[in-house]
Amino acid sequence: MTSALVTDVPFAAHSKAIQALDEFDALVSQYEMLLDTQHVFVGTANFAGLFEMASRGDTLARDAALCGKRFAPLVNAVVSGQFSGPRASEIRRRSFAARSSAETLDGSASRLANACSTLRDRMGRELRAGASAGTQAGLPPAYRTGSQLFIDRRG
Repeated sequence: MTSALVTDVPFAAHSKAIQALDEFDALVSQYEMLLDTQHVFVGTANFAGLFEMASRGDTLARDAALCGKRFAPLVNAVVSGQFSGPRASEIRRRSFAARSSAETLDGSASRLANACSTLRDRMGRELRAGASAGTQAGLPPAYRTGSQLFIDRRG
């Protein structure tokens, strides 16, 4: 019976994984700031600012996904028990923290989407209530009477 020798993560792989995890942590921090700013924009109904920042959020999410793909194979190897030692423990701990941060951000993004949806629905109800106040609300503007100015085309 031969037992497989379990060693620690090689230095080069460890340094690459730690670099990717550090990059992921920086992206998480940027995304947290972006979500905080977007929450402020939703609270002030600054939809122009919110829409401008949406592409920035998409870019950060794409970069984080690519970063996660870089360290996922090594993390899977560490979790499956292929490596054991202090470097493997550090990678395991940091990857768990990164996963926890990603899940927290997912929850924050969901709350932001719900806040946007609620505000959109409320604003829609207010617009419909204001538009339906008149007796001619269902008519196109050209057929409404009242305080419309007509253009004198006779010259």
